[in-house]
Amino acid sequence: MATLEKIRNRAGVLVAVIIGIALLAFILGDFLNSGRTLFSSSEFEIAEISGKSIPYQKYQKEIDEIVEINKFTTGQSAIDEASIMRIREETWKQMVREYILEDEYSELGVNVSSQELWDMIMGENIHPIIQQLFANPETGQVNTINLLRFLKSYDQDPSGQQKTYWLFIEDQLEQERLFSKYSTLIKKGLYATNQEAMAEMKRLGRKVDFDFVLQPYHTVSDSLVKVSSSELKEYYEKHKNDYKQTASRNVEYITFDITPSEADKKDAETWVNNISADFINTDNDKEFVNLNSDVAFDNSFYKKDELPENLQELFDAKIGTTVGPYFNDEAYKIAKVSEFGTLPDSVKVRHILLQPNQQDANYSQLYSLADSLKNLLEKGADFGNLAKDYSVDRTANEKGGDLGWLKASQMFSPAFADTCMQAKIGKTKLVATNYGLHLIEVTAKSKEVKKVKLAILGRKLEASSETVQQTYAKASQFAGSFNTYDKFSKAIEEQGITKRVATVLSSDQGIAGLESPREFIRSIYQTELKEIVESRNQAIFELGDRFVIGFVTEIREDGFASLEDVKNQIMVQVRKEKKADLLASQIKEKMVSANTLYSLAQVLNTNVQEATNINFRTYSIPNAGIEPKLVAVASKMDINKLSEPVKGNLGVYVIQVKSAIDETGDNPLFQKNMSISQLQNRANYEAFEALREAAKIIDKRDKFY
Repeated sequence: MATLEKIRNRAGVLVAVIIGIALLAFILGDFLNSGRTLFSSSEFEIAEISGKSIPYQKYQKEIDEIVEINKFTTGQSAIDEASIMRIREETWKQMVREYILEDEYSELGVNVSSQELWDMIMGENIHPIIQQLFANPETGQVNTINLLRFLKSYDQDPSGQQKTYWLFIEDQLEQERLFSKYSTLIKKGLYATNQEAMAEMKRLGRKVDFDFVLQPYHTVSDSLVKVSSSELKEYYEKHKNDYKQTASRNVEYITFDITPSEADKKDAETWVNNISADFINTDNDKEFVNLNSDVAFDNSFYKKDELPENLQELFDAKIGTTVGPYFNDEAYKIAKVSEFGTLPDSVKVRHILLQPNQQDANYSQLYSLADSLKNLLEKGADFGNLAKDYSVDRTANEKGGDLGWLKASQMFSPAFADTCMQAKIGKTKLVATNYGLHLIEVTAKSKEVKKVKLAILGRKLEASSETVQQTYAKASQFAGSFNTYDKFSKAIEEQGITKRVATVLSSDQGIAGLESPREFIRSIYQTELKEIVESRNQAIFELGDRFVIGFVTEIREDGFASLEDVKNQIMVQVRKEKKADLLASQIKEKMVSANTLYSLAQVLNTNVQEATNINFRTYSIPNAGIEPKLVAVASKMDINKLSEPVKGNLGVYVIQVKSAIDETGDNPLFQKNMSISQLQNRANYEAFEALREAAKIIDKRDKFY
């Protein structure tokens, strides 16, 4: 069991990005409600990669396996929504990689033998993952005895979790080795010749100082440049790849916010007033607050300057004194002096953090272990050594479990803070938090000062069911009366309603300002242009404290944006090109008589500017910005000659190189190796991206999640 605990503690990094689960019943319900055939393979196709169909069941099965692995390694029985989304994405990336590369591996004969796999686990070349999971904490070396014991026993686990986990580890080792071999093949095929190395040394070694004049494009009025429809179309066809787009949709929507009414406010205030006498007279503030209040009892003590300004008068009052009712943090409250104490501002504390395994959901085994460790500490056992052997807080373990000096506000749990602040120096205390069980020892305290504990009774201001129903009725009436886009737009304008606009991808999980809008997004993609968004024939979406009504106003498919959609962007570029031609022509005419840069500057009514120490890889020019054409021309020009007009990003330039230094290195082999290294460093990413693009991936996950 000790080995399994260590595996769990060390495996978090390995699987932290691969966690989640899907709601199958919800998906099946969608298919049944829509009258589709339940077992139709096309209906359950979640993606197509390299012409291969991937069924939903396979994708979900891999997700479920990783979920179980995560539960095994963390000891958790449930996974939060954020983790669910992460696992879906990471599982998808892994699946895409495997489907794209498996044919490449097969064609090239790339494989991993059983001997290689065993060598990574128990041989002379043990993989870092195995080293991490089975390392002896004292020596850092692999504990081969524990590793062998695990390999012999994992198949005997009745739950099957250990076997699933180990098969996952083996698969990760194999996939990593396959890709390593594949990428090595590509890297070995990349090379730089001696001539290429010398040319690169020459380009990089040449540094120039030059002067330049600039005529910005904005000096030419748009009215002087006429752009025809044929010119726009011609530019679009030449630069079509610049206008690739991912499928997306625009939605216009309005919200009916569920806000507490005046009656709700009055009800909350009345409730507080009616219960205040009982609150004032109770002898057990904590129990009374926890039974009656919407605001949990705060067991912490505070100095006077740590209290809100309206409650600071209670610091010098007697126990039982109250302030309120007052309104704060969306709640009506009464504050009562519950207790005074003399406590430190901060304490120096160390801890041993224990966490349960999956089979010990009620913490019974963990409490037994904690009691045993507590007894050992009370008998003089070394705290740091026990922390190193048993605590899961690896950061603190590097310092013998020491957390340093902490104020109560810096501690991660009120229970933890209360225990630390009231514990005696050198005494071991046991406290439970959301993180597990902590064995705490306070080793030092700051000076103790007077503090007060307040009991705060509160009733949150929330919309009543009647208010919710009234808000829904308004939204329902609006959706029924203005159920076409024209009516919708006209009503918004006439009634002065705030209209919101969002552009969403099918895979988006959020829309700014809306709570959990995934169902709304899925419904947007099932709605035709200019139609009202509906889910199960309902046009009103309840998202948090809002009812939402929306219309799809634009649909963009994967591929190239239409000329009409990008017409304004293209207009800017074509005008810029025509302005460049016009300015270049004008400057060239004036260069006939103005044969120096300074005389040309006078004719153009501009100034001569300077750029120094420029080479072929210079990114930005002072007072000009990013101008690669300018850099390229300057790097190759002869000294003291005027350039032809150079059409740049900002305007049209004329330059004159004043000086040049050629510092060609004397080590072409170094440059050659550097060039090869640069090529090889890009190999993994660029090769896979090329394969990914050729695979023509069709992603249908948004239909299911």
